[in-house]
Amino acid sequence: MIRARVIVEGEVQKVGYRDFVQKVARKLGVNGYVENLRDGNVQIVCEAEEPVLNGFLEKINVKRDFIDVEKVQVVERRESTGEFELFEIKYGSLEEELGERMGTAVVYAGATRESIKDMHKDLKNSISKIHEDVKGTRLDIKDMHKDLKNSISKMHEDLEGSVKEMHKDLKDGIMGVRSEIGGMRQEMNDRFDEMAKRYDAISAELVRTREELTRAVNGLLKLIEEFIRQRRQEETE
Repeated sequence: MIRARVIVEGEVQKVGYRDFVQKVARKLGVNGYVENLRDGNVQIVCEAEEPVLNGFLEKINVKRDFIDVEKVQVVERRESTGEFELFEIKYGSLEEELGERMGTAVVYAGATRESIKDMHKDLKNSISKIHEDVKGTRLDIKDMHKDLKNSISKMHEDLEGSVKEMHKDLKDGIMGVRSEIGGMRQEMNDRFDEMAKRYDAISAELVRTREELTRAVNGLLKLIEEFIRQRRQEETE
């Protein structure tokens, strides 16, 4: 176990530094005390094993909130006496402690006030920025409405032109189809006339052929009847 006397220089009084040192010491298991000196520095007398002591000295050398440690100096190092049961704050007179606490409260209150002022300023700037953005958004919406109106008008014109062009093409197409149908109808009529003429010629030919076949069949029947008659006569004789 090592006993060390440490002097800490910087902004370490009226900023809550002793409370911070006590919290770190008790967490690490360091025993001893911390006190304010009249010259504005802080003195720490502590006992711990050397590795723990080194870690403690490193952790109390900080710059946080209003604490601004400039130097941590071990001015005395010797063997531990074991006289400390825990780590505590050694307070001064009542007037000194009241001054210390009041000073700390004033510092933190002033800082809080400045923080509130900064927050108010930031909030004001944010509101102004939002107002500008909203104003810009309104202008953007107007431009979008104008662009949309122009786009719709252009689409309407394009659609109207397309419909007129389609109507013209459809009309031309219908006229062409009508012409094609008229031509097909004339051609069909011509072909039917031709087929009718051919049919009339074929019909006349069929009539003649039927008459000739009828005469041939009648002549054949007469020959057969004559042949049968002669055969019967021969059988009778």
